[in-house]
Amino acid sequence: MKKILVATCIVLAGTTSAIAQTSKNSNAVPRAHTSTQAYVEMCEKKSDGAAQNFCNGFGQGVYETYLITRNPKNARPFICLENNQFTRQEHIDAFIKWTKTSPQYNQMSAADTILRYMGETYPCKK
Repeated sequence: MKKILVATCIVLAGTTSAIAQTSKNSNAVPRAHTSTQAYVEMCEKKSDGAAQNFCNGFGQGVYETYLITRNPKNARPFICLENNQFTRQEHIDAFIKWTKTSPQYNQMSAADTILRYMGETYPCKK
């Protein structure tokens, strides 16, 4: 038990040190782990099965997370896809096309940009 506790403390100490080092420059703009540009580059690799799996899974995960985390009592929906007939690939292709006309989002989080695109493209009726 003591060995596990010591090992956990060592890991946490290393993590705390790494976090402290990355937050020294508080004026730095945080970079997204998966930027829009990186996501689009993966999605454009049509012959790469792993890239396509990531592209599809990430995009679907962003949308599914939006659906399950939005509390309908506290936040009105801003994406409405009820009668949409597009395939997942058609949605991804349209998103890629949209990002070409919106390069200001390239370094932002791909998840944020996907939700922004969907909100603009499939807004809910008021």
